[in-house]
Amino acid sequence: MDKETGPDTGRTPRPGVRLAARAGAAALPVVSLGLLCPLPSLLIALCRGRREDWTAFAVFSLGLVAWVLDLALTPESTHGPEFAVDLLLILLSMVVAPVHAWTFWPSAGAAADTRRGE
Repeated sequence: MDKETGPDTGRTPRPGVRLAARAGAAALPVVSLGLLCPLPSLLIALCRGRREDWTAFAVFSLGLVAWVLDLALTPESTHGPEFAVDLLLILLSMVVAPVHAWTFWPSAGAAADTRRGE
């Protein structure tokens, strides 16, 4: 038992389980219509703990806050620049977040290295 990381079982999840978790994290922003877009990047940041991962989580969180504020302040019918802002925020939450989750999901080796402190 390692004092810093807890019990080291030496086991990594099966590839099928890892693929299902990766697909679920990537599908979550789409299924929730963008409302849960920061969650996959939060899972990645908690797993790997790198500064870049926490920055991605902050960007998606700010994008969600901006989208909710935009929805609250935008009239029902939008045209021109208002529509472009709406579209950009929706794309951030429903397209970029799943692509980020699928692309940067930690591999089994990276997760093990993080647990060992390497």
